[in-house]
Amino acid sequence: MKKTPVSVTQAEMWVLSADRQTVRFNIPPVRLAGRAEPLKLHLDCDAQAVDEVLERLTLLRSEMLPPPSRN
Repeated sequence: MKKTPVSVTQAEMWVLSADRQTVRFNIPPVRLAGRAEPLKLHLDCDAQAVDEVLERLTLLRSEMLPPPSRN
């Protein structure tokens, strides 16, 4: 799998909505063959979806090597 560097900050990638009801995940633009402009994607998640994402990422992180450093 080819890794592509991401040129956006975490603050740009994850944004709380004005009404504080959702978090928008702004995926960096995706270039597709045959398409002149990159595809712009975003996902809006409510609090329950954010909790589920965090739970899943926490589980996956625990399976990664090496474990996170403890400062």
